[in-house]
Amino acid sequence: MLLVINCGNPYDVGEVGKLLNFEKIGIHNFSKAPEPCRFCLYWQTKGELQNAASKRDVEKEKLKWLNIVEKTFGNCIEIVSLNGTTIGFMQYALAKYFPRVEDYFSGPPSEDAAFIACLYIVDKDQRRRGYGTVMLEKLLKELSGRGFKAVETFARMSSENNPSGPLTFYLKHGFEIVRQIDDFPLVRIKL
Repeated sequence: MLLVINCGNPYDVGEVGKLLNFEKIGIHNFSKAPEPCRFCLYWQTKGELQNAASKRDVEKEKLKWLNIVEKTFGNCIEIVSLNGTTIGFMQYALAKYFPRVEDYFSGPPSEDAAFIACLYIVDKDQRRRGYGTVMLEKLLKELSGRGFKAVETFARMSSENNPSGPLTFYLKHGFEIVRQIDDFPLVRIKL
């Protein structure tokens, strides 16, 4: 399904007339996911990262993970395009589907909340234009519609360059810090 949101209003991103296209990604169209995200198993693993695997092997592992999550949770990945070019990637589900959460000292995430693993603007030139806000608002609305009462993520304090997003971004959008033990506090918003 392709969802088109006109970014003029209610989400004024400063470039009225441009369109953000949201597309759910599954097994059937996984090749549309942007390359850095398609070959990333960060959240699907824990402990030391193994970098020796080929891209093909990594992609197979991510597809196996996606197949399991789709069957039990439903859709969990979306891409965001601007004028036909993919600029964003969203990955979310229950925290139990992301073993990496066990490595975060500020965790664990709550069992009652959906967990945002990635809310990522792939193209650095497209950051700070309001697209992340549109992505987050769309995702929160979708998860609320699926019956979730809360959403959580680990947000980074010291850098804006990470796939889940910076702490300031989430605080600006109504998230509150649940636990802060290190550079990645667990934040939560009630829906």
